[in-house]
Amino acid sequence: MNRGGSLLREMRGLFRYWPSVLEGVSHDVRQRYVGSVFGSLWAGIFPLMQLLIYAGLYTVVFKVRPAGLSSTGYVVLIFSGLIPLMAFSEALNAATGALSTNRTLLQNTLFPAELIPVRAALAAQISGLVALTATLLAGLALGRTGWKAFVFVPVLWVGLLMFTVGLGWVLSLFALVAKDVQHGLGLLIMLLFVLSPYAYTPAMMPHLLRIIIYANPLAYFVFCFQDLICYNTWPSVPALSGVLLLVPVCFVGGFAMFRRMKFVFFDYV
Repeated sequence: MNRGGSLLREMRGLFRYWPSVLEGVSHDVRQRYVGSVFGSLWAGIFPLMQLLIYAGLYTVVFKVRPAGLSSTGYVVLIFSGLIPLMAFSEALNAATGALSTNRTLLQNTLFPAELIPVRAALAAQISGLVALTATLLAGLALGRTGWKAFVFVPVLWVGLLMFTVGLGWVLSLFALVAKDVQHGLGLLIMLLFVLSPYAYTPAMMPHLLRIIIYANPLAYFVFCFQDLICYNTWPSVPALSGVLLLVPVCFVGGFAMFRRMKFVFFDYV
């Protein structure tokens, strides 16, 4: 009980550093697009083009469509499923490499090391938020998205960010020791993308593949986003239960592991 209370006190204590975190996020976002012709416009151009490419691939090339969905409805289904995947990928990659690329901050006793991956993950949210806004507006214009999505999708987004940060805390420590972590992470994220049902439903898959899909933690976020944005319904109980289990376990567990292991890994800085 005391251990849990100490953990919660430490987490609450980090809130006093939020002004510094937000200042760092603003700096990271500006630096990301320095030197490019379109500048910060890339924060909108890249995710929107990525969504359109995937939509064109499945609607024009593969010509896949779940039963009961029009072509425009299917595009909204793809968009709403891709959004959490894109946000997860950007944030986890940024959080995992945060300690390695900000080694000087580790020597700064005034800024907690726990917040370095958090700052990186927050800075990586801009593109995803642009894509999310475009998808919500498109779903609303097509009559597929209702008030439930506008109220509860932001809550899901925060949950996805917490889930990602929890993983990022642990992976960022291992990335200090071996750069292989980030190279391997790219392959893992690619695999999770392929096994995520953003362009198809479980009913369209063989029974064995359905089991694999449900073993993918990102699938639960995809289902929730699609239910709210594309189908204008409440998330199913299994999908929402998966999210409600994954978020606190990863966030609190990741923080606890980071706090316990950080000084061992910091010897490699």
